[in-house]
Amino acid sequence: MIVRKRRNPVGAEIDLTPVLSTIIHIIPIVLIAVRFVTMNEHVVDRAPIQASEAPSRQKLDEQDAERVVVRILGSGFAVHGAAEADTVIPCRAPCTPADYDYAQLSDAMVAARDRHPKTQQVIVAPAATVPYEVIIGVFDAATHRKAGGKIEPLFSDPVLVDGVSEASSAASTPATGSPGAATPFAPPSGVP
Repeated sequence: MIVRKRRNPVGAEIDLTPVLSTIIHIIPIVLIAVRFVTMNEHVVDRAPIQASEAPSRQKLDEQDAERVVVRILGSGFAVHGAAEADTVIPCRAPCTPADYDYAQLSDAMVAARDRHPKTQQVIVAPAATVPYEVIIGVFDAATHRKAGGKIEPLFSDPVLVDGVSEASSAASTPATGSPGAATPFAPPSGVP
């Protein structure tokens, strides 16, 4: 049996497609891995909080006193920080997005701005059943007010957090439903 040696023809090209395909798939994985490594370095490099650095109860109470929170309930708004007690702004029945009183909420936001001039953050805590349009309306009322053709800035940093459940919001809404009635304030679950 005669075995012939196979010769490669002169000028034959090598197919680099599989190699390039592999490299193209590896590059994003390497970039993501580098990002996670740098994130871990920042977390590991932080020194643990010492007991002397932990905020005191008095400091936490001062922060809570400076906090402005708008709870959006299925029955209206409750604003914490505009007055001594929560300001409750009920909506007209049946509480569709058009039935919420954004003008009165804007007035409460102006009162909150006057009480807390250093605060730029307002926390918006909607109930789970509140439509998206109502949340946008609250953001508009909290960030600026249109008065006399001029726009008056209010809070520059609105923060959306997990709202209260309907059961706890119904319990905190007064039976009278009158504006400005006092209700006990319980921060929403997402508020630090």
